[in-house]
Amino acid sequence: MSKPFLLMTSILICVGCQTMPSYNEAELDRKIQEEKPANTPEDIVQRAADVFSSAPNLTEDQRIRLNRLYLKTYADSMQIRKEIGQMKSLLFKEAAIKKFKTGDVNQLTQRIVAADNRRLNIMFKALEEMQSIVGYGEDKQELYEYLRNYEIPGNASR
Repeated sequence: MSKPFLLMTSILICVGCQTMPSYNEAELDRKIQEEKPANTPEDIVQRAADVFSSAPNLTEDQRIRLNRLYLKTYADSMQIRKEIGQMKSLLFKEAAIKKFKTGDVNQLTQRIVAADNRRLNIMFKALEEMQSIVGYGEDKQELYEYLRNYEIPGNASR
């Protein structure tokens, strides 16, 4: 066989493999679709309370610490959601004016993105803190699987 043919075949195989979702990705997509949505922040808090109260092999101290962590994360993210809502409202008001200033709209857009990134950073920091509370390692696999089953794939009330 010729080198160009082998090269082209290799490239096509690599591209094909990268564009096909992996088994894990397909399995994750299926799990997300099966997940019952939590449409409001209150639903999310209730789900967390249910998870932390019924998760296996947690001490009472761990449950209390997880609950505090979740309530703090919830309060912090709700404040940011409020700010994002105010900025979005102003953004649409500004955009609706015939002589709106592009710079103002751009700045508002950047602030909305920055606030949402702050909210996501709070969530990821909380995840790290959760791991420090419940521990790491394969012996925690069952617990993490249990908690993962209660994860929310997205939040429609953003």
